[in-house]
Amino acid sequence: MKLFTDAKWALVGGAVTAASLFVGVAAVGRIGSFEGLRLLESILPTVRFMASSVLTAGVTVLALMLTLIGLTFTSEWEFSETHFRRLRRIALVTTFTIVLSVVVLLFISLPIEEADTLKTYYDVAYYAVAGASSLLGGAVVAVILMLYQTISGLVAIGLPKGQSDLIEPAREGAEREPSPV
Repeated sequence: MKLFTDAKWALVGGAVTAASLFVGVAAVGRIGSFEGLRLLESILPTVRFMASSVLTAGVTVLALMLTLIGLTFTSEWEFSETHFRRLRRIALVTTFTIVLSVVVLLFISLPIEEADTLKTYYDVAYYAVAGASSLLGGAVVAVILMLYQTISGLVAIGLPKGQSDLIEPAREGAEREPSPV
């Protein structure tokens, strides 16, 4: 899976975050339907706020990435395949977080406490919402770590040596002067 070759630490960071959050949920222990409803009611406002924030952040990241892609094509630098793979990877994980945020928001907007047939499944609903919020947290951490890696590579272009794995080395006969950053 070449798309994720240089993003292992970002994905590991996201997975560790998601696992840590879910361990916190599992620490509550086995719960029954009544406790499930009570716990569900207590986490819904926080999950709603978190999912809305992740949705907003994800859409903002994608919009800013469109700007970055435009700057990439108008730049005098010739960017390497690594740069474009990183952008695609960030877009993929960000899109996943946006879709998951929308699904979580739609799910928690359902009036499940009013449904008579779901009364025995409040514990399942609690674990589903808590698990989805754990995945959201892990995905956001992964996106942030991937953004950091990409930004570090872009900043390295402007360093005195101009050494970055995001630009192609200058070809013979073609001289490039770095543009002022």
